[in-house]
Amino acid sequence: MSSEIKPQQMGLGDLADWCAHQTELYFRHQSYDPSYCFELFRRAIRERDQPAWERICLQYQALVAGWVRQHSRFETSGEDVQYFVNGAFAKIAVSLTSEKFGGFSDIGALLRYLKLCVHSVIMDYSRLIEEDRFTDLEDVSDEGSPEPSPEQQAMDRSEQQALWGLLDSRLQDEKERAVIQGSFVLALKPQELFDHYSKLFTDIDEIYRVKQNVIARLRRDPEFRKFLG
Repeated sequence: MSSEIKPQQMGLGDLADWCAHQTELYFRHQSYDPSYCFELFRRAIRERDQPAWERICLQYQALVAGWVRQHSRFETSGEDVQYFVNGAFAKIAVSLTSEKFGGFSDIGALLRYLKLCVHSVIMDYSRLIEEDRFTDLEDVSDEGSPEPSPEQQAMDRSEQQALWGLLDSRLQDEKERAVIQGSFVLALKPQELFDHYSKLFTDIDEIYRVKQNVIARLRRDPEFRKFLG
């Protein structure tokens, strides 16, 4: 495979193909030319070229999914692989600024940064679950615990109503309500949510994005965090 056209002069499709080929050479520990992948990332980062980002996501989707499955916190997260794959790509799109990009020297450095984003989104999610006790929204009872008193049941119902009232005031539209209620009340998987609300969402990826956005927003909400203790 050879080309006399400079990466900067290539169309997106050819550039992405060359980047994929050079990435394969990198993983085989063979000589490779990083300029094609750098040009693809440059367009995505410095030119904010959305089609270039989509090519990057498509090319490295399987690699990122593998990193997610290997992470020590993934199995206990209760989330699907794609949730964290989307989160990792979203995080690198935001955090890898034009200035930071200038500090990378090869494909390996870029991929290590992407792997760091995988770790970051999984750990952020784990901290959200553990610190904010977000699983309270699932209303899961402990079968081994003693039967609560009527007073305790009334208090629990009151607190739950207050929690959902506060949460509902933070949800911005029908899509967010469908995702949060479907996930934490009905315990629906993303595919089940999409099947149930197919007229509301364009695809299953939109459900992942909405869920990530809501959880991230709640995590930054001081009143919501204070309510959960």
